[in-house]
Formats: sequence, C-alpha cells, structure tokens
Amino acid sequence: MTPADLLSYLLAAIAALGNAVANVTQRKASLQQPDSASFNLHYLLGLVRDPTWLLGFGGMVVAFGFQAAALGVGQLSAVEPVITLEVPLTLLLASRVLHSELRRQDWTSILVMTGGMIALVAALDPGPGEETTVNTGLYLVAGGGTVATIAALIALAIRENTFWRTACMGAAAGTSFGLTATLMKAAIVKLTDEGIGAMLSGWQVYAAVLAGLGGVLLMQWALQSGPLVAAQPGFTLMDPLVSILWGVLVYDETTRTGGWLVLATAGGIALGIGVVLLARSPAAHTSPEEEETLARRPATSLG
Repeated sequence: MTPADLLSYLLAAIAALGNAVANVTQRKASLQQPDSASFNLHYLLGLVRDPTWLLGFGGMVVAFGFQAAALGVGQLSAVEPVITLEVPLTLLLASRVLHSELRRQDWTSILVMTGGMIALVAALDPGPGEETTVNTGLYLVAGGGTVATIAALIALAIRENTFWRTACMGAAAGTSFGLTATLMKAAIVKLTDEGIGAMLSGWQVYAAVLAGLGGVLLMQWALQSGPLVAAQPGFTLMDPLVSILWGVLVYDETTRTGGWLVLATAGGIALGIGVVLLARSPAAHTSPEEEETLARRPATSLG
C-alpha cells in the first residue's frame, strides 16, 4: 500500500462524512415539508429555501470535492467502497440530530460492515486502469446499461408501495452516484495527464455533472417518498457495485484473482449485511409521527 493509497482512503472517508451530513439534514428537511407535498417543482423550491436542506446540500458539495480528490490519487474500485462508511456515520449523526439511540447490535453491525469494506478493498488491491483509452463503443454499452438500470428502478418505484418505492428510488440514486464517480474518474485523469483544457474539452466532465444532478434529484425523491431505512441500502451499496464493475470491466483496473476473490466476496457479503442491519436499526427509523406524515402524502408525482 502506497502513501497515495492511504491519502485516497482518508479523502474518501471525509467524503463519506459529508454524505452522512447530507443524508441526515436533507431527511430532516424533507420531513418538515407540508403533509400534502408531492414530489414536484413546488416541493423542490420549498426545499432550497430551507436552511436545514441547504446545510445538507453543502455537505454533499464538500463530499463531492473530497471524493474527486480521492479519485485523483486512488483507484475507482478502492475509493468507492470506502464511501460506504457514510452508513455508520449517518447513524451516528442521526442519533444526535434525530435523538435516537444506538444499541450494542448497531455497534456490532458497524464493525461487521467496516471489516467487510476493509477486506473487500484489501483483497482486490486495485491497480491503475486505462481511463483515457476507452473507446466510444464500450462507453455506449456500459453507459447505456447503467442508464437502463436507473430507468428500470424508477419504473419499479412508481408501481410499488411506500417501502419498496423508496428502496427502488434509493437504488436508482446510488446507481446514478456510481455512474457519476466513474465519469468523474475519467475527467480527473484527463486533468492530471493533460491539463484543464483537455478535461473541459472532453464530454466526461459534463456527463458526470448531469449524472450527479440526476442522483441528487433521485435522492430527494427517495427521501420524500419514504423512510431512510428503505433508501439507505440503495444509496450505499449500488455506488461501489457500479464503480467496481466500471473500474474492472471498462477502465481495466487490475485486481487480484484466484483465492483473493473468495476473500473479496466474503468482504462484500459482510459489507452488504452490515449496511442492511444498520439501515434497519431503530436509529434509522422514522418516528410514528414521521410515518404518519409520509402516509398522508399523495402518490409520488413529477407533475
């Protein structure tokens, strides 16, 4: 492990903290909206006038900056799993802001999740990829598949009840954030290798901005439609999954093979179990009053 790797992990951990601030404060802001609010332009305008929501958006912007810096010195397949630390950090912040209490089981889940993340990254030990040599056809196939996944999750969300609607919207948001990270990585490599002119002349930086804005929109939709307990696993797990797939299959990042893949798989399973258990913690649940607020809201609509 090089000093650059250690720096990328530190920067990614700070980004995870920014995301945790965004999760808690934006969830709080969403619950402060009128009971009759449906997801539309008027609802979004109400959010952007809310100081609590703006604080969360600021946390997201800071997280985006640190994530970009982490991707600049580290590998996509290593940085994005570290971002999953936002889940225990979200619970810790929620316990203070939303006045919930962490149990012994929650701390055990945090250890399981963190250990799984460390095992996954250590087992894969990703090496540098070839982000600047990907041909247009491969970008179209990978990008089209990722966008199709987001569209399918949105279509499922519209048809489902509150919990599963929120879960699907959370997964769509996480997929969008994973796509944002992959495109951001390519843009940053161009910036590092060829300068700001090359980055600004490439399409990846603009596609990353669009994907990021789409992820923010989907995140607000998920938080408006149901409990954080349903949305958080999708937010957290789809991002590193998409990033690892892009890193290995598209950017040709090198990873360990053979028996190391068994450890990586075990780490990924532990990571997933930890995320699900933490998301189901009472500290992440909405209160009965909040559940009543969500139940009174009309069906999700963009109208």
